[in-house]
Amino acid sequence: MWHEELTEKSWIVLRDVRKLADFIVIGGWGVYLWVRKLKSRDIDICIDQNSFYKLQNELQRQNILVKKNPRLKKMEAVVAGVDVDIYTPFMSNLVLPCSAFYEYRWFTDIEGFDVALPEPLLLLKTQVAEERWTSEKGMKDRIDIISLLMYSDWKSTNLLNIIKLYEGAKPLIRSVQKIIERSRAEYRYLGLKYETDGVRLSRSFRNQMAQVTAPRS
Repeated sequence: MWHEELTEKSWIVLRDVRKLADFIVIGGWGVYLWVRKLKSRDIDICIDQNSFYKLQNELQRQNILVKKNPRLKKMEAVVAGVDVDIYTPFMSNLVLPCSAFYEYRWFTDIEGFDVALPEPLLLLKTQVAEERWTSEKGMKDRIDIISLLMYSDWKSTNLLNIIKLYEGAKPLIRSVQKIIERSRAEYRYLGLKYETDGVRLSRSFRNQMAQVTAPRS
């Protein structure tokens, strides 16, 4: 979806930044490391407080400023022309707090990267997809969400357990269902068809999430 030159530069920056401090990959690169479909042009990471200060110091040595974005509640840096969004326990608007990823070990090693597990990654992706639905990035978010659902080894029990811990994430289950059912071109980017693959995915997801989406009596 993004130009190969942009995604290749972003991938190189991600590998370079990994050498500076420990963090958890979320966002588009997190999805890519699970499913190997669409690459990303931006970098999103979750990081604990100590590692953040280490990363900040290492970047400052390279004359790279880490800035605070109070409106979006995140830290930001531009590394070799690539936007790096940094979410910390003290600066984050994510529906799932960064600290939870470490507390519940919602990450695993993939090729030397600590990568968020599919279930919390799905919820984070859905949160931003709702926020930028009509934009090009929103389109990419929906493709990533369908990719996770179709090609990662996600488990409904894990997703339901997260919802129990963080009730604020519960409405996102309906949003996932909406994305599954309203997407059309998104399936084609993945070589899929809504009329077959999408309908099947919709039925499966709805059945697995029935206890969350069922109306209260």
